[in-house]
This record gives sequence, C-alpha cells and structure tokens, in this order.
Amino acid sequence: MTYVYTHLNQNEDTGPEGSRYSTYEETLEYQGRKVLYHYVESFGVTFCTGNYVPHIGSVTVKGYVVRWKYGTNEQGEALSEIEPITDGEEQQAISQLLWPGGGIPQVRFS
Repeated sequence: MTYVYTHLNQNEDTGPEGSRYSTYEETLEYQGRKVLYHYVESFGVTFCTGNYVPHIGSVTVKGYVVRWKYGTNEQGEALSEIEPITDGEEQQAISQLLWPGGGIPQVRFS
C-alpha cells in the first residue's frame, strides 16, 4: 500500500524573535531503497514551566520512495509516491542509522 506525499518547502525557518524552527526533508539509502524522512529542529525553546532548552531535534520517517517527485498539485508543490515502513526490524535498523545515540526515541514512523 502506498500514498501520495506532498513535499515540504525546504529549510523553512520560522518562530518568534530569539527562537528558530527548521524543517529539512532528506533521504537515506537502506538496503537498496531510498527512505524519505524529515528532520525538525528548534533552537531557543522556552517551556511554560520556565525551563529553557537550547536545541531540540526529532526525525519522522515518511517511508520508502516508490516514485520521486513525479508531479505537482494545484499549489505547485511536488508529489512523490511513498510506501510506509511497517516492519519492526526495519524500523529499528533505520532508527539506529538516523539517531545512533539511542536513548529516548527521537525517530517516529508515519
């Protein structure tokens, strides 16, 4: 089963003054297939508790690329065909490649 994925605007920086939020769309080769993922990072984050974190990052894996940027939608955004990664062993191996430090899971699969 596959789905149509709408690509993000690349390296979009947003956020209030003193803070920054960036998204990056990247690919990774895994067992002869291309894996599409997003890396999201924030700098200068202040929580409602008053705690401050200089940097937060996470990765969301969209899936295996079946067809890369084969067309566009009405807004001119690129479209790709993606196959979700549902196998637990593959998810674990890809997670280790993307976030080798382990610890708190920073890699999600959608």
